[in-house]
This record gives sequence, C-alpha cells and structure tokens, in this order.
Amino acid sequence: MASTDLMTYLNYMATWDSESDENIGNIITEQNLFLQVDDYDSDRVVNDEFNTLYDLACEVRNLTIAADATQIAADAAAIAAIWSFGLGMAAFAALEAAEIIEKKVISDKSKKLNNKLTTVDTDISANINDNVKNYVAKYKLNNNLIASKAPVGLDTRTCRAYLMQFTAEVQRKAGKLDAPTFKQYAESARLLFNCDEINGVYDALDELNMSAKTDADVKKFMNVLVGFQPPEGVVIAKDILMGASITIMFRKLKIANETIRTMAREAGIPVEEVNTSAFQAMDAVGKFVTVVAVVISVVDIIFNILDIVNVVEQCNKMCDELQGPIKQSYLDYFNGIKEASKQYKAAITPSKIG
Repeated sequence: MASTDLMTYLNYMATWDSESDENIGNIITEQNLFLQVDDYDSDRVVNDEFNTLYDLACEVRNLTIAADATQIAADAAAIAAIWSFGLGMAAFAALEAAEIIEKKVISDKSKKLNNKLTTVDTDISANINDNVKNYVAKYKLNNNLIASKAPVGLDTRTCRAYLMQFTAEVQRKAGKLDAPTFKQYAESARLLFNCDEINGVYDALDELNMSAKTDADVKKFMNVLVGFQPPEGVVIAKDILMGASITIMFRKLKIANETIRTMAREAGIPVEEVNTSAFQAMDAVGKFVTVVAVVISVVDIIFNILDIVNVVEQCNKMCDELQGPIKQSYLDYFNGIKEASKQYKAAITPSKIG
C-alpha cells in the first residue's frame, strides 16, 4: 500500500528529532561529501583493482586441489563486513589442513586475496580522487548509525534514501542544512506521524494507488493535501507532507511529473513543491538507490559461492564472478554515484549548505 511508504518515511525521520547534533552532523557531512565527488573516470581504476583480485584468486584456485581443506566460510567477520559495499569481506577463509598450511605458499596467496577483498572498495575510491575516498569513508562510518534508527524490517539502503530525500527537502525549503534545522523538520515528522489527522492522507493515498490514476484521481488527492490541517503549532508539517507525498506519487505510483505539476497547480499547491528541482532531487535519490542495490547484490553473489561444497568448484566460481558480475557491479556503482551526485547537486544548488 502507498500509505505504508508514507508511514514508514515519517516513522523513520521521526526518530531523528532527539538525535545528537554530532550524529546529525555526520549525516550532513556525508551529504556534503556526496555533493563534492566531482566528475571522474572510475572505469580504469576499477578494472585495475579487479585485475589484481582476479590474479590473486586464480593463484589460490591453481594451487587448490580437491583434497585441500580450503573453505570459504560465512563467518561472523564476513557477515559484519556486509556493512561495507559488498566485497569488503574476506571471502576465502584461512586454510585449515595442517599439511596445506605447511606449504606456506597457498596460505600466503589466500592471505593476500583476503586482504585485497577486504580493502578493494577503499582502494578503488582512494585511486579515483580524494573526494570520492572521503565520501566512501564517511558512508561506511555512518552505516551503523543509520541502521540503528530503523524500524524492524527497514534496510540501510532505504534508510539512507529517506535521509537523502529529507535533507534535500530541508535545503530546498529552509535554504540551509544544519543540525538545528534538521531536528526542527524531524520533530515535525514525528508530530505528523503521531497525529490523527494524517489518517485521512493515508486513506487518500491508498485510494489513488488503487485508482486508474487519471488527472481527476490525481487532482482529488492533491485537494486532500491542500485541505490537510496539521496539529496546532506544527509549522512545517505541510512542507514535509507535500514533499513526501509527491515523491511517492512520482517514484512509487509512477505518475508523470507533468501530470503531478499540472494537477498540483490546479489544486493550488505552491509551485516550488513541483518545480524542476523537486523532481531532480527525486530522480537523483532514485538513481542512488539503484546503484547501491547493484553493489549490495555482490553480497548475494558471495553467499552463493559460500554454498558450494566442492572447494575446487568454489575457487573456479570465485574467479568467474570476480571478472563478471562483481566487477560490473563496481563499475556501475562508481559511475552511478557520479551521475546521482551531479543531479542531486543541481536540485539543491540554490540552497545554502550548512
């Protein structure tokens, strides 16, 4: 149901109104760094790093025989490393059989591969430019904070997308982004989430979702937004509700931006709610979510390898996947981040970043 998206968004953002200024500052810093990644050519760097990974994986493969006790294990360290982009996990466990360990050469090769797999995302970003390196570092540092605020069942990728949409809204509406302003908007999200009046908007959004989404259907929902009366004292509640609802119409319900813009104008909704920058921000967040999903899919690829019992087949599969879908995921990720950053920056350029 479309109302679930609005409810979940408000619920998540509501958790930030009592957060420390320091932690909110970390989120703002990540967003600022995202805006500063600049234009770059990442393909050469990604290809070079994966050539190294492939060579190391092939060395382990070529020195592995069926009798070896080489085992790729989904241990606690590997699970924890999912907080990294995907490859930041030691895929090849330490060699266990004493007779193999004594050979040293296989153990050494495996150790080198483990180390490279653990740092590849950091190595790639550092070799692109300092801005990308700093963004990746802050992104990873903020993962635990972002996830800790999430309701049960809400993944980190969605949480970060909510934050990106929220900070863009704050900047576009308030003209600045700092901890006090962020918390003011988050408090309004909490009051909205807890008020009875919001139920009418939930119902209208679900009705729109189930409709044919004609101009009349869209305008009917717009009229509900215009008529919404927030709780007394919640000054910016309507700003938050308008932005979140229109984002859901555009991204989830797939209603054309021109239809949204026209029906909003006819309903008397302020033009800034549906101007070009508003849709640019929505598009940019959508692109960001897509590229993060691509690189997170690396985790599934790794776990499929972990499920293979035969160690020779396991090693062969790792080599194939490193040169195929895993490398492509990283190529897509870094190119996608660059494009999403450009569009996001264009959407909020008139605003002052605090």
